[in-house]
Amino acid sequence: MGRYIGRRMLATLPTLLLVYTVVFFIAHSTPGSPWDIGTNRPLDPQVKANLDAKYHLNEPLAKQYVGYLWNALHGDFGPSYRERALTVDDLIREFLPVSLQIGGCAMAVAVVLGFLLGGLAALNQGTWLDSTITLVTTFGISLPTYAFVSILIVVFGVRLRLVPTFGWDNLLTVNTIVPVVSLALAPMAALARYFRSSILEVAGMDYLRTARAKGLKSFRIVSRHMMRNALIPVVTVAAVYGANIMVGSFFVESIAGVPGFGRYFVLAIQARDYPVIIGSTLVYAAFVVVMNLLVDVGYALLDPRVRSAMRS
Repeated sequence: MGRYIGRRMLATLPTLLLVYTVVFFIAHSTPGSPWDIGTNRPLDPQVKANLDAKYHLNEPLAKQYVGYLWNALHGDFGPSYRERALTVDDLIREFLPVSLQIGGCAMAVAVVLGFLLGGLAALNQGTWLDSTITLVTTFGISLPTYAFVSILIVVFGVRLRLVPTFGWDNLLTVNTIVPVVSLALAPMAALARYFRSSILEVAGMDYLRTARAKGLKSFRIVSRHMMRNALIPVVTVAAVYGANIMVGSFFVESIAGVPGFGRYFVLAIQARDYPVIIGSTLVYAAFVVVMNLLVDVGYALLDPRVRSAMRS
């Protein structure tokens, strides 16, 4: 298992390098200068030249590319042009934990409710319960996250005054309800639908008929045989949506006023804060890579055939 994980991690290095290359050149090809943002009048050319020299923006683009890559490999993502007293590493330490808390809580809610609803729908196929769950999951998949968070703020914040309409304290306050619920809706709906389909597909397999013929109890058949095999394709969906929650959280964080990493990423794009843009994208890419690695490990734990292939 260790060698397998090591090979998978080495295989992700070219992906991260490609992501860095694309983001670096896109960010630096944007028209304008970071010093033009937020000023009522153009900066003096000499001041702009001094700022370019201080942050090495007057150097050839190839030299900037290699220099930033070298520093990033040593854990230094550079200074922030927008918050000049802070570095990108400081911003990651300050804002990333908030996004991870909200994303982790939303994914936990999505997994629990998604598996519960999907299992209930599959075990009650063709009933009113199955139809109701299908309707709810269709609504969850169809409604965009930014629209759902706006609806939650208007209904529960403005109309009912049950939750704040803006801001964040910590994970254990009512401020968490709107961002967590809005982020959890789409993955919960997708997991429920995929889990339902997977269970129904597995239910017709020959080994389950054999288990029933042997007289095994229904609970044992469902828990030991059906669920474990039904989880194999759903693991991929869960990992993809887990990465989407992290990468796409800037919509919710910006609308709900959560001081997370995604919200600051949006501000960095508006300010052409190149180091923050590149550093944030690399963090997001690394998160997606880790999720894909967890999927591979999950396959190995759930499917004996994968473990056999790893040993061969």
